[in-house]
Amino acid sequence: MRRRMMMAVLMAMGLARAASAQDSFAELRVGGDPDRFVAEVTDLIAGFGGPQGLTAAGIEDHIALERAGARASALRRLLAMDLDGDGALDRAELKVSQRAASAAMRGRMERQFIAADGDGDGRISPVEMAEVGRTAALRALGEAEAEALRALMSLDRNGDAALTRDEVAAAIIPPDEAT
Repeated sequence: MRRRMMMAVLMAMGLARAASAQDSFAELRVGGDPDRFVAEVTDLIAGFGGPQGLTAAGIEDHIALERAGARASALRRLLAMDLDGDGALDRAELKVSQRAASAAMRGRMERQFIAADGDGDGRISPVEMAEVGRTAALRALGEAEAEALRALMSLDRNGDAALTRDEVAAAIIPPDEAT
C-alpha cells in the first residue's frame, strides 16, 4: 500500500503545475487513476491525521513509523542469530544459525553478514548493526520519498496547515480536463 501511495505522490509531483504567487490554488494533474491517488492519500489522512486533517507532524510520524518498521525487521534478522545475547554477531553464531536454514536462506544469511560486517573482521558489532538498521530504514522510505510526502501539504488550500480529503480531491484535475 505504501509503495502504491508513494508512486501516486511521485507521479502527482511530476505532473504538478507550479502556481503563481497570486494563485492560492495549485492545480494538480494526476495521470492514470486520480481516484486511486485520492483514495491512497485519504488512507494516509485517516491513518496519520487528526479530526482536522493531516498535518506536517502526521506526515513526519508516517515517515518515522515506516522507517522504524524497516529498521526493526533488519535488526530482528541479525539479532535472531545473536546466540549469546551480547548485541553482536560473530561468524560462529552465523554458522550455527545457517545449519538450521534452507540452502537458499544460508546464502542470504551469508550475504547479509558480509554486507553488515563493515570492517571485515568477521564480527558484526553493535555499531555495525545500528548502521544496518539505518540503511534499511532509508531504503524503505528514502529522502526523496519523504520529500514527496511532505509536498502533499502544498495541497492545503485553506492554509490551516491540515490537509483534508476534500482538499486533495479538489486539487485533482481529471486527465481529460488537463491541458
